[in-house]
Amino acid sequence: MISNYEKQVDIGKAHFLKYDQEAISAKFHLDLDKDYIYLTYLNTPCKIDRPSGTVFEKTSDGFAECRSYETVMTIYDMLCHGQETELPPLGGKWTPIANFAAAGASPSAEIFSQKYADFFSGKVDAVKKACVSIGGILKPALAGADITAEIPAFSFFPVLLQFWESDEEFPPQIKILWDDQTMRYLNFETTYYLQGDLLKRLQEIL
Repeated sequence: MISNYEKQVDIGKAHFLKYDQEAISAKFHLDLDKDYIYLTYLNTPCKIDRPSGTVFEKTSDGFAECRSYETVMTIYDMLCHGQETELPPLGGKWTPIANFAAAGASPSAEIFSQKYADFFSGKVDAVKKACVSIGGILKPALAGADITAEIPAFSFFPVLLQFWESDEEFPPQIKILWDDQTMRYLNFETTYYLQGDLLKRLQEIL
């Protein structure tokens, strides 16, 4: 039986096919040929089959269809979001995702990230290496974080990951910060998919 998430993946394909693929390629400066649009997501080469809209991602054996709801919906939303024909400029100011939400509209992103913070605890050096392995750049400590890493979700769209190790008073903590122009790139709900995808991939590397 196909899950509701998998059904949404197929619905996403049909939605993607309504868009002008040449215009998408031009907007995001992506390579394309008659068969595929090529992009990179969390340092993984991907390609979208132009006739079907199917997302494929690079594996150790070549390319395989991606059925991850979080991954494909993030890619589709990024490429199809908004009415702008040119890539909007990033603002360069990092902000918590809660700043984009209406008051009381959603739970804190930290609620969803705590299990990963607990898993990362005691592994600061390994988490740093994992961030670098998915294309991240380690930055000077921000707000006293043990790790501050700028990670390209897409080649043109980074996020900032921060991790604080636990101490006598506080549990370990993760924060994902977003460029202040993020809502010109993604729907609010999609940021949760991207955050979950990022943290899951770091966990898998560890």
